[in-house]
Amino acid sequence: MINITKYASVNMDVNTYILAKNNRVLIIDPGFNGEKIINHINNYSMKIEGIIFTHGHYDHIKDLNLLLDPQVPIYILEDEVDFLYNPDLNLSSMFNQKFILGKDMLVKALKDGEKIKFQNEVLKTIHLPGHTKGSMGIIYNQHFFSGDTLFYDSIGRTDLPTGNGGKIFASLKKIKETLSKSTICYPGHGKGGRLLEIMAKNPYFSNIN
Repeated sequence: MINITKYASVNMDVNTYILAKNNRVLIIDPGFNGEKIINHINNYSMKIEGIIFTHGHYDHIKDLNLLLDPQVPIYILEDEVDFLYNPDLNLSSMFNQKFILGKDMLVKALKDGEKIKFQNEVLKTIHLPGHTKGSMGIIYNQHFFSGDTLFYDSIGRTDLPTGNGGKIFASLKKIKETLSKSTICYPGHGKGGRLLEIMAKNPYFSNIN
């Protein structure tokens, strides 16, 4: 069983999730939480086996630079790879920064439904376009990391580059049809909860049959 730890940054309230087993970890969306991640893995003598991005916006990828290791794979959906090399797409230019991933980094471009194997556990990707063209969720048993597609009582913006309002509603329908209502959701910002509770509280589900 994977142990899940959440860290939330004060800056932009970005959630990072550390998935740990056998002193090995996967990091989902390091965002602005790089120092907390480093302290965590040092305190528990852990080693990073991979870094997963639910999408390529700067607030979710920023502190990758503190964790960089050419041997550690970076997982991102294939439609989103270009965000890692384009400051206008990843929005780092809006922060007066210029995030461009080094060419020597090991990027694993994933397809919809592809699986990530970790310490004899399996995580499954699910393509959820709308917030960005290559946004994805990660499913592990009854746990779902939704990135900025689904929040507790809202959804991600669709007015940024490659965003699409129609597609994000299709993605919400996909979530509703794919996941058990008892699934625990871990969003990219704010608090999480069980899908059944979120569907009752979140107004964006009201028009999804």
